[in-house]
Amino acid sequence: MPPTKAPSVPDLEYSQRREAVAAGLEAARLDALCVFYPARVAWLTGFHHIPTERPITALLDRDGFCTLVVPAVEKEHAESVPGVDRVDVYFEYPGERHPMETVRDALAQIQARRVAADHDGYIEYWGYRGPRLTDVLGSRPADGEMLIESLRRVKSKAEIECLQVSAEWSGRAHREMQAAIRPGRTEMECYEEPAARTLQRMIAEMPGWRPRRFAGSGLTCMFVGGKKTAMPHGFVRGQGLQPGDVLVSGAGADIDGYSSELERSMIIGEPTAEQRSAFAAMVALQDRAFQVMKPGVPMGQVELEVIAVAGELGHTDHLRHHVGHSVGLEVHEAPFLDRGETDPLEPGMVFTVEPGIYLPEVGGFRHSDTVVITEDGCRLLTDYPRDLESLTIPLP
Repeated sequence: MPPTKAPSVPDLEYSQRREAVAAGLEAARLDALCVFYPARVAWLTGFHHIPTERPITALLDRDGFCTLVVPAVEKEHAESVPGVDRVDVYFEYPGERHPMETVRDALAQIQARRVAADHDGYIEYWGYRGPRLTDVLGSRPADGEMLIESLRRVKSKAEIECLQVSAEWSGRAHREMQAAIRPGRTEMECYEEPAARTLQRMIAEMPGWRPRRFAGSGLTCMFVGGKKTAMPHGFVRGQGLQPGDVLVSGAGADIDGYSSELERSMIIGEPTAEQRSAFAAMVALQDRAFQVMKPGVPMGQVELEVIAVAGELGHTDHLRHHVGHSVGLEVHEAPFLDRGETDPLEPGMVFTVEPGIYLPEVGGFRHSDTVVITEDGCRLLTDYPRDLESLTIPLP
C-alpha cells in the first residue's frame, strides 16, 4: 500500500482536555490536580513514558497551567512536550531529597492550597517506597480521579481514528499469523515471524510512525493453543500444536498510544461436534451483545442479556469473566460491560466485546472485537471473519 501518515491526537485536543479538567477544578473549588497514574498523565499532556521507581507527576491548576515533575533521565523528553508550561526536575530516586518534596514545591509554586489527586502519592512500582501526598502536604488531597476518568470514557474523533487504524493493522497481522499456523510447530514459531513482518510493513507504510506505549514493539500478535485455552489467561507453553487443538489468539497495534483488541478462536483440523457446539454458542453470546449495545442501555444490561443466552444454551457455568471493557490508551480501561455497571452507554464509547465459554476438557472459545457506540447502535472497528469455517486451520 502507498505510504500514509499515521493518525494522532492533535496538540489542540490536549489543550482542550486540560481546559476541561481545569473547568472541573474550578467547579469543585479546587486549586490544582496532581496526576500520578501514567495513562492519565499521557491523556492529559501527551507525555508517554516508561513507569519506573522514579515518580513522574503532572500538575494542573484551575487556570490550565501545566507542570511536569520528572527525574533527570526524562528531562529532555518532558521539555519536548507541547503545551507543558514548566518542567521541574529532580536528580534521582530515592536521592538525598525525596522526589515527593519536589512535587510539594511545585504545588507551592502555583500557590495551590486546595489540592486534588488521582492517587495519594506515587503508585508503588519497581521498588518505589515513599511518603503519601497527604504526608508531604500535611492534609489529605481531595479525590480527583474522576476529573480525568469521566472525560476518558467517551472517545474523540481523533481517538476513534487511531483505534480504527489500530484495528486494521491488528487484522493484517492476524491474517499473516493464521496463514502460518501448522501442526507440529510451537505457538511462537507460528506467530513471531508474521508479527515481525507486519511490523516492518507498518514502518514502511506509515513513515514517522513509532510506538507510544510504555513498552513493546508497537504490534502484538500471538495465540495460546490446546486445552490450556480453557484458562481465560492461559500461558504459551511452547509445546507443539496438534490436530484438534483449540487456539485463542490476540492482536493489537499501537497508534499514537491507542490500541484496539482483536481475538479469535481457531481449531486445527476438522472440529469435533463438541467444539462446533461450543464455538456456535460463543458466537451467539457475542451476537447478542452486539444487538443490545446502543446509547441509553445500561452497561450492566449488556452482560445480563448475554448471561440469559448462556443459560438458554446450557453454558451458565462455563462463563469466567464479564462481557468486555473499555479500551484506548490502556488495553483495559473503565467502564466495563459488567452487571455491576449501571451507567448508560453513550455515543463515542469504545469497548471490547468478548464473552467466552470455557470447557476444561475441550478448550476455551472467545472472540474479541472492538466496537464503538454510535448514535443508534454500535459499529465494529475490527474486521475479521467470525465463522468457524474461516477459522479452521486446514491440515497439510
